Amino acid sequence: MTEVLIVEDSPTQAMVLENILEKNGYAVTAARNGRVALEALQTKLPDIVISDIQMPEMDGYELCRRMKADPGLRGVPIMLLTSLSAPQDIIRGLECGADNFVVKPYEENFLLSRLHSILQNQELRVEGGGETAIPIYFAGERYVITADRLQILNLLLSTYETAVQTNLDLIKAHEDLKAAQAQLIQAEKLQSVGRLAAGVAHEVKNPLAILEMGIGFLSDQPGSADNDSGVILAEMKEAVRRANGIISGLMDYSAFNVAGAGSVDLHTVIEETLAVVASQIARSNITVVKEFEPNLPPCHVDPDRIGQVFANLFTNACHAMPDGGALTVRSSLKTTTLEEAAFQAGDRSGKRVRAGDKAIVVEVLDTGAGIPEENLTKLFEPFFSTKPTGKGAGLGLTVAKKILELHGGTIEIANRDGGGARVKLTLPLQEQAP
Repeated sequence: MTEVLIVEDSPTQAMVLENILEKNGYAVTAARNGRVALEALQTKLPDIVISDIQMPEMDGYELCRRMKADPGLRGVPIMLLTSLSAPQDIIRGLECGADNFVVKPYEENFLLSRLHSILQNQELRVEGGGETAIPIYFAGERYVITADRLQILNLLLSTYETAVQTNLDLIKAHEDLKAAQAQLIQAEKLQSVGRLAAGVAHEVKNPLAILEMGIGFLSDQPGSADNDSGVILAEMKEAVRRANGIISGLMDYSAFNVAGAGSVDLHTVIEETLAVVASQIARSNITVVKEFEPNLPPCHVDPDRIGQVFANLFTNACHAMPDGGALTVRSSLKTTTLEEAAFQAGDRSGKRVRAGDKAIVVEVLDTGAGIPEENLTKLFEPFFSTKPTGKGAGLGLTVAKKILELHGGTIEIANRDGGGARVKLTLPLQEQAP
């Protein structure tokens, strides 16, 4: 069994490293600094030493230097754990004769791979051969390199490998930052739309009400339906109806509370909403499939608002299947995972889901043509719609998302592998709801 001596002044970091090594078949002993490690090395030689650099009494560089100066210890390879923040770190490692670097924090697989390489290369080294003192100057400082060629090669390769890994981490961090920035911009845009909608909706609704009453009055006049005036009045009435629909959507989007929330059976809300759109479902020759979780617990929601969400989703599904198909409504109970509980950039609701929380999931699936990939990221944008003018204001999904957020829930839309779209709603159970 390969024996490893860990030299680390932090008990926590020493325990983490010891756990990684032991579960992978290494025998481990530990020392709290370089001085204690030197004393331990006089008693028993390990196969390799893994040492932190920053330690009290004797740091990792000094420990390495003393080991390489001792004929009885110089054959033991030493790996330094460092932040590797400057070129001087590499040179100092070469100067003291270190065999390898690993940057903290490190991934388990990366550390084990590096450790395996050192032990393999150690078998190739001819002890005492090829050592020549090489004086060099860097940044005004003089260093004397006594490491052999294999040590220098190992150290430089480990430095290169670390640089590649760091670059990959930076690329990933950059991509994550760009995604978070895009989400924050979208959240700010939606918040601005909400503020604008609240003001516009109230200012426009009253004039529309006057127009609607005037059109109704003129339509009731004798003979109004017998000439061109009747056609014009009908078009005006339809235009006002459409405008009222947009205003209602804006008012729904700008609302910031769920005053009617209570303990509700979601299956009842779904059944009632399906009954409301039953005629539209029948006209489209659509079969409804219900896959309900038995004994689903109640959810703390406003039934009217959640019904509005389901009505929008069922209507969209009908539009996606004009020649018939299957509309599946599926409910289930789930436990939130750690990944799902992670903070989402752009979320300003103030609500946080914790890992282990219970939630109800409702999925609405259709067998239509699906959603074009270029439109998937735009579905919740206000006024975005693929329907012809006059057939949709582009506020349905925007309002649905807002309603779900007010309830502490989420909505996700994706294409199904077999064709069609899948909408997934997640709502916290009553005990986690606001």
